Amino acid sequence: MRVLIIDPNLSLSSPSMKGVVRSLGAWQERGIKAEAWCWYCDEDLPLDRVLKLPRIAVPLLGGLFFAWQVFWRAWWQFSVLKKPRPDIIYAIGWYHQACDVAHVHFSPFDWENRQRTLGTHSLRDFIERLANGIHLRRARRSLRETTAKAVLCVSEAVANDMRAENPRLPIEVLPNSYDPERFHAGVRDQWRESTREKLHFDPSHKVFIFVSTGHYRRKGFLLAVEALRCLRQTHPEVRFLVVGGREERLAGLRNQIGPDNDWITFTGMVPDVEKYFAAADALLFPSYSEAFALVEVEAAACGLPLFLTPHHGSEMILEDGVNGRLIDFHPPQIARVLAEFIEGRWKPRQIPLRHAMDATTYAARLGDVLIRASSKA
Repeated sequence: MRVLIIDPNLSLSSPSMKGVVRSLGAWQERGIKAEAWCWYCDEDLPLDRVLKLPRIAVPLLGGLFFAWQVFWRAWWQFSVLKKPRPDIIYAIGWYHQACDVAHVHFSPFDWENRQRTLGTHSLRDFIERLANGIHLRRARRSLRETTAKAVLCVSEAVANDMRAENPRLPIEVLPNSYDPERFHAGVRDQWRESTREKLHFDPSHKVFIFVSTGHYRRKGFLLAVEALRCLRQTHPEVRFLVVGGREERLAGLRNQIGPDNDWITFTGMVPDVEKYFAAADALLFPSYSEAFALVEVEAAACGLPLFLTPHHGSEMILEDGVNGRLIDFHPPQIARVLAEFIEGRWKPRQIPLRHAMDATTYAARLGDVLIRASSKA
């Protein structure tokens, strides 16, 4: 069976593609031959063929241009040149509505609702709102016209958004996968002391970690900062560890925060985020809109308590009052909940991961979906 994978970045650095990249070897063993149309692809992946389309770097709207390229490439290959179509076209999101399997990793419908609540206060906010509006129109059209025999969603909440748009869609939930060899409770014993020493945290510091490579407004970064500022009025030992992000973007965040930021540590991009989870005492991730954030899965696997707002995917990982706490979008309320943890008035309990799966299970589940879709062709 031949599968064509369509996504701009076929890479382990892409959260939406990690599970797919790790699945390629297992698919090969099952007789599934994969090729890809993309902008970027990791080296030495077990792919039969990689077509790299000309990269068009347009902030926030790059996906739209990639989808346009895919549409015309597919038309030329399959309609004009009459070349054989692969058995299965597997597309991430809305990159190609004439696919057999679509995999939805984000809900623009949810983010649109959140943006209305947040309001528009800057040119960047306006551009983000405009870009999401364009993606929203593409999503509605794709959900209405897609030829997909299976629509995969990473969480129940995302699946419900898709069902609301088109109740006839053949929707399945396939949660994100993680690497249990890297992310497990043992990393805290292995790396905690050395990483905290490297970051200049002493034993008295209570460290909350936030991990993101971008989209800081959507992910609630400034909300987290304001909540911790409230908390530090009574608990000055609190520290904020911010992992990920490119230096130019982090410089902008520092300007937004202001001069009082010596209690915040920015690491920039790191290859070993598990060591930074080991250094932390809890994950603080007050995002406004997610799908099923991989950072939450990985932090929970490392034994960190989760402090999460009620965003999409939190229902898949958080058991409120057990392995973490559900927090509101209000800094003083967040500070009060965090204070209960710091003072020992609430103690977390580690539980088995709900819904998230290891790479082997994920590869088998996704491979099954592809084979079933092929039989329906």
